[in-house]
Amino acid sequence: LEGAADFYHKLHRGKTGKEANPIFYVSHSPWNLYRYLELFLKTNNFPKGPILLRSMSSFKSRNKTEGLPEKQREILNILKTYPKLAFILIGDSGEKDGDIYQEISRQFPNQIKAIYLRSVTDSKRMLRIKNLYMDFKDIPFLIVEKTENAISHAKEHGFIS
Repeated sequence: LEGAADFYHKLHRGKTGKEANPIFYVSHSPWNLYRYLELFLKTNNFPKGPILLRSMSSFKSRNKTEGLPEKQREILNILKTYPKLAFILIGDSGEKDGDIYQEISRQFPNQIKAIYLRSVTDSKRMLRIKNLYMDFKDIPFLIVEKTENAISHAKEHGFIS
């Protein structure tokens, strides 16, 4: 996460450097980790924003097919609540973020401006993500090895100054 807080602050300030773009933290983590995540974000100087986590009831229904993953439902709710806002989706290549974000960007192409997925060390997962996004040309996408790469990409696309 080196440099991630700085990147999030740049996104928060936007392309003029004086904006106040909202930041939403949506995680697959359960609600009982809320205090730890809040402390982590505060200690590491991330911009303030609501933290949306998985409900404990979703653990009980983990193996049942109840539609969309909770993280995806939360993001869809945010998009529907703020239809005039544009969003950049940031996640990692270790879980299902790549699949979820690609689907969301197809449903809301005018609201999703970019997808950034932090690279993980698992070569099988990285290969899966690279294959998933091989022909994906709908919106800017970047596998992030280092935060500086994401900052450069965001500058090139006019998201930050």
